[in-house]
Amino acid sequence: MAEANRAYETGDLEALQRIWNEYQDTQDDIEGEDIGAALVRIIRQISLAKDRLSTIERELEILRGSEIALLQKQAQASAQDGIDLLEQLAESVQEQIDLAKKEFNALSSQEEASNG
Repeated sequence: MAEANRAYETGDLEALQRIWNEYQDTQDDIEGEDIGAALVRIIRQISLAKDRLSTIERELEILRGSEIALLQKQAQASAQDGIDLLEQLAESVQEQIDLAKKEFNALSSQEEASNG
């Protein structure tokens, strides 16, 4: 149920459809304890497992292509060259913050001068 709620909240229609299909498959339980019924249950379980594996593989591909994954790859490659990419990025962001503060202070000073 928690997985269905997450899928609903994120608008993941594919996940909702998969969850619904799995639910439907479990609702069509095969009655009986004979070999045929057991075989049908096992085949359904295998099918559900294959579907889930396919979904996980697609999700992994999406994650591997995400910006954070690419950043991680770049950081690892830079680390092999003795470069701390994340430290460089932090320094760059700090420089941008410092520049923005200077610009803000300059604009504030101009406004005070024109109002004063």
